[in-house]
Amino acid sequence: MPSSGPDRQSGPGPASGLMIAGLSSGSGKTVISLGLMRALRDKGVDIRAAKAGPDYIDPGFHRVALGRDSVNLDPYAMSPALLSSLAGSRGGEFLLVEGVMGIHDGGNASSATLASILGLPVVLVMDISGQAETAAAVAAGIRDSLRRTGGKLAGVIFNRCRSERHRNMAASALAETGIDLFGAVPDDDGIMVPSRHLGLVQADDLDAADTIIAAAAEVMQKGADLEKIIAAGQPLRRHDGESESRAIAIPPPGQRIAVARDRAFGFAYSHLLTGWQQAGAEICPFSPLADEAAPEDCDFIYLPGGYPELHLSELTAAGRFHESLRQAAANEIPVYGECGGYMVLGQTITGADGQAVPMAGLLDCETSFARRQLHLGYRQLETLGDIPLPPRAIAHEFHYTTAVSEKGEPVFTASDREGRALGTMGVRKGSVFGSYAHLIAAC
Repeated sequence: MPSSGPDRQSGPGPASGLMIAGLSSGSGKTVISLGLMRALRDKGVDIRAAKAGPDYIDPGFHRVALGRDSVNLDPYAMSPALLSSLAGSRGGEFLLVEGVMGIHDGGNASSATLASILGLPVVLVMDISGQAETAAAVAAGIRDSLRRTGGKLAGVIFNRCRSERHRNMAASALAETGIDLFGAVPDDDGIMVPSRHLGLVQADDLDAADTIIAAAAEVMQKGADLEKIIAAGQPLRRHDGESESRAIAIPPPGQRIAVARDRAFGFAYSHLLTGWQQAGAEICPFSPLADEAAPEDCDFIYLPGGYPELHLSELTAAGRFHESLRQAAANEIPVYGECGGYMVLGQTITGADGQAVPMAGLLDCETSFARRQLHLGYRQLETLGDIPLPPRAIAHEFHYTTAVSEKGEPVFTASDREGRALGTMGVRKGSVFGSYAHLIAAC
């Protein structure tokens, strides 16, 4: 049975925080962030975690590392007041924010932008496997670029050091720049997280997740100066207009909200679920993979994204689950699916083997994992018709499956990040609706 709902933190916000950023995707910032989280927790620090941007996989690993929910902080989709409120509502003593891609990648959605908004010093993770003294010059350039926008480079962690001599060459050059070295991590495949077609494997799907995180924590305990890292944190910057109510990114779409929550539906943003609870709604989790029915007394059913394409046999056989959706539709209870949830509401999903597998059949759409194509980017959405969603919202699309057939009333009109029209998104039939977009915040 899935957990009973999102972690509801209370109390004052973190006293201080840091951003862990990298020069690129694959630099090692995720494993180093996880190792630091666990190492600091084991040291007795009351630590909370956050992820920059719309990523819904890394926060699952944060939860394994700390035993509590992480939160997404997206400077493109969220106002400074909402970012500040979400970051400050986590409780605890220390907030560790894992960055996204390279530190400046994404413009106003970048790790550097988020660090500037929240006043967080940056710890830069540098993969130095193919360089030595050059790493110091690169770090100095990042320090200067952050200074120009009011940011601060607190220090550097070298990753994938090939030898003690290699580490010393890079460290000596870094010392000449006046930048602190917070740690040096050896090249170790034993603390790498496996990948999947959307990025990292979900924490719930990786039996060795805790073992990998424990190994990463041991590496950080040996190779990093934890006291120096804690001391480098600074208080979170507050913004005018923030309050607990500003932490509600999207108003609750119902009073008792049934939320599919298991390995096939693992991509619900914690800030949405927690915000709905703060607004007085009740979250009622259930597991389609365990063939659990959506609770009959709920007034809204939410099927988040995930990896349904990896669980087709279980989902097609989940008769009680499907019947509960059909009954809700017959009673005109809103049933909403995002990405993977949208796929399950359709007629069929075609697996990687080319076989079409029946799904709930509530929407006139068919999707395929056999015809893979990357769809990626922020979406500016306007809601069409009488649907219990915000009139306008920022969302994110990230999937390799393709809708090979979609018929019915559209759910949204969409444009990309630059405002270019993308046409309509999603399908609606009666009280059932969904699309490939993951909603982040109303706008």
